[in-house]
Amino acid sequence: MTVLIVHYHLRPGGVTRVIESQVKVLRDQGHEVVVASSGPAVDWGCQNLLIPELDYQKEGQIPLAQLLEVPADLWIIHNPTLGLNVAYPDLIEAAARSGKKILMQIHDFVEDGRPENYQLLGDRENIYPLAPHIHYATVNRRDLETLKKAGIPEARCHFLPNAINPPTLSGSFPEEQLLFYPVRGIRRKNLGELCLLAAHAPEGTRFAIALRAGSEEPQFLHDDWESLAKEQNLPIEFDVVGRNPGSFKDWLERSSHFVTTSITEGFGLTFLDPAFLKKPLIGRDLPEITKDFTPYGTLYQSIPIPLKNLPDLQECFFEELQRTMSAYGSPLTQDQLKSAWLNFSKNDEVDFGNLPEKLQVHVIKNVPLPWLRDWLATALKNPAAEIDTSPWTLATYSRTLATVVSKIEKVGPLTWLPREALLEQFLKPQRFHFLRSRLKEG
Repeated sequence: MTVLIVHYHLRPGGVTRVIESQVKVLRDQGHEVVVASSGPAVDWGCQNLLIPELDYQKEGQIPLAQLLEVPADLWIIHNPTLGLNVAYPDLIEAAARSGKKILMQIHDFVEDGRPENYQLLGDRENIYPLAPHIHYATVNRRDLETLKKAGIPEARCHFLPNAINPPTLSGSFPEEQLLFYPVRGIRRKNLGELCLLAAHAPEGTRFAIALRAGSEEPQFLHDDWESLAKEQNLPIEFDVVGRNPGSFKDWLERSSHFVTTSITEGFGLTFLDPAFLKKPLIGRDLPEITKDFTPYGTLYQSIPIPLKNLPDLQECFFEELQRTMSAYGSPLTQDQLKSAWLNFSKNDEVDFGNLPEKLQVHVIKNVPLPWLRDWLATALKNPAAEIDTSPWTLATYSRTLATVVSKIEKVGPLTWLPREALLEQFLKPQRFHFLRSRLKEG
């Protein structure tokens, strides 16, 4: 069988790692694999089909004929409904109408805190196709249930957790206490909270974040946090991979711990990589994601900050929540806004991770948290836990992927899920988060 894997790009990141594992598994199963993206080209033993128009674009078309000419028995399309390329719905429709079997692999949803991308799709209704030859795979059970509740038939929805395939390390003990955040510094990774942890960490502790934000993200946020860290003399290095010197593997070797402060994830490689590498993990828990895992790491679910330390937060909350809801076409009444605020500020406290950046800076500069200092001192002494990692090996992934692919049916009639069906699962004021909302202009 020939499999065509489609993604916007193959720049370093979580989805690229997933695709690399997918290519290896499919090739080991004896399949031919073609990877179509805007690049860069990769050396994974498969054919690279480089199409610049597959990358993020707000207007334009994708050369459909070039893709449809690939003699593929199955298309696997990653994050096809995310609204990052306005032409993807037409690409998927063309593939479906031509009789291609398709696996729509969902990592994130455009309906979940991405109003600008949602608006980019305009009034298109061909976002979530329905047909016997089109199936969906999610990387966590939360998203699996979301698709089912929205109306995608259960038989066409599959749980396909990612494989974890980190490099083999030497096993030598690091000489310093270094907490490594192995991610690209985009907004939802919550770099302000990393700065907060650094401000309260024991003397001699260092932090490092792997990479700067990519072109799809406002890079000034990453750079603003780097400037703040220098101003406050915080022990953090930014964008470390490839310098100081050090490859990604070198930084994995040098780290004594992993750290995560992300406020939302599709799968959460950062939670499982440490288990495979046998290094402790500390940071923010994401119960919607980690409920799929054996417990690992020393994690907190909130860093509560008293409202008295958060000037103008209520006004900012009303403005940003209303802008987000309005961008999705569902503005709130004043009573609904007030109800949402009461839920947001329970017990006269707000989680630091759900503050706008300007108030995160205010807290770092002006609000000492002695309990956090004590918690960190204790957490950093906890050793790595021993857990069963077999559910996330390449061997397990290979079996699961083969099962999913075998269930994709013959070509049948094509329709679409009503667009509002998925939106209704996400567009709830209690899910509002500043770091997932639309950035203010300027």
